Amino acid sequence: MKQTKAYERLLRARTSLVLKHPFFASLALRLHLREDSDCHTAWTDGRVFCYNPDYINILSEEKLEGLTAHIVMHPACGHHLRREDREPVMWNRACDYAINWLLLDAGFDLPDGYLYLEEYREVNAEKIYLKLIEELDDEQDGEKDTTDDGEEGERDRQDDDEERSELQEQEGAVTEAAAAAGSDPGMAGEVRDLQHSGKDDISETDWDEALIQAAHNAREMGLLPAGLERLVENTVNPKICWETLLARFIERCARSDYTWMMPNRRYLHQDLYLPSLYNHELDHIVLAIDTSGSIDNRELNQFAAEISAVMAQYPARLYVIYCDADIQGVHILERSDLPITLEPKGGGGTDYRPVFHWVEQERISPACLIYLTDMECLQFPAAEPGYPVLWVTTGNNDQLPPFGEMLKLAL
Repeated sequence: MKQTKAYERLLRARTSLVLKHPFFASLALRLHLREDSDCHTAWTDGRVFCYNPDYINILSEEKLEGLTAHIVMHPACGHHLRREDREPVMWNRACDYAINWLLLDAGFDLPDGYLYLEEYREVNAEKIYLKLIEELDDEQDGEKDTTDDGEEGERDRQDDDEERSELQEQEGAVTEAAAAAGSDPGMAGEVRDLQHSGKDDISETDWDEALIQAAHNAREMGLLPAGLERLVENTVNPKICWETLLARFIERCARSDYTWMMPNRRYLHQDLYLPSLYNHELDHIVLAIDTSGSIDNRELNQFAAEISAVMAQYPARLYVIYCDADIQGVHILERSDLPITLEPKGGGGTDYRPVFHWVEQERISPACLIYLTDMECLQFPAAEPGYPVLWVTTGNNDQLPPFGEMLKLAL
């Protein structure tokens, strides 16, 4: 592919995002860049980032980074898969309202004409779409109620009807054209439906996984804005069963991460120095079991089965720690000991601190620590440990831990 000025500018915008906004950079690299002179600005369907080179070349570096982040957020939120039978232009506007507040909060400079209303902060695109449709209906109803009675009113009404008919025909033509092309001339970075080809299709869960991994990487660097943290929690978790989320958490702890020590060879010929990926190994995993008596055998057995299934994929040593107010027992298991059986000991009060203290005393550097508990306790360590923690909760307690991620066990 011939590298045009616009293409090179988009690549450099991605490079700039790696250090400033790693969450967006990680997701941007999933989209293939493709020139499309027929579109007015740019668009994505979750597979490609298509752009008009003339439009790209008039944007400043800052606005180009903002456009890249805007494009990325559409598939990250599943907008390319969620339109259904909604009108395309109005759906695009709803999607823009749903994501632009996040981008502004993250410090991006968006292209001119972006859509933003404070009332749509943290509202999903479906609800915004309904609101936009309601407002459009109210405007049309208001126009009908403004006509007067009498001959003059009748003449005015006839004139208004003719004007409105002409206007609706014009608007209908624009809407039909937009629906056919998936385009709105006024939008900078639209979303189009993913057209399934039957092979190499990108599913919703593919982008969910990418969203989780991008958030994890940015969180480790301390560069994940609060709004995006909530997006990952509210958008991904409700759609995925707890077994899948547990498996993905462990997979992330062993998954590839970026390193600048080995440059990405794919971009060296373009004079772009980008990080490459390297793999971690899972050496040790700590599994803590709250034995205060509130976790029943059915929950223990199901959790043990899922842990066994995930652990069978990794050559890790598993430390199973039973703890109520103190350590009641420690079992060290290898992959050859699978499937595991959880047999709690103890049954007193609850204190989470002994488990973390034990890990520190034993000088273990776990890839992660998973704590199965009902969250009926306020005794947490004073400081967050230097390894990932997942709290797997039972019961109906909605208490949030001071650190780590939380997963609700729903059988």
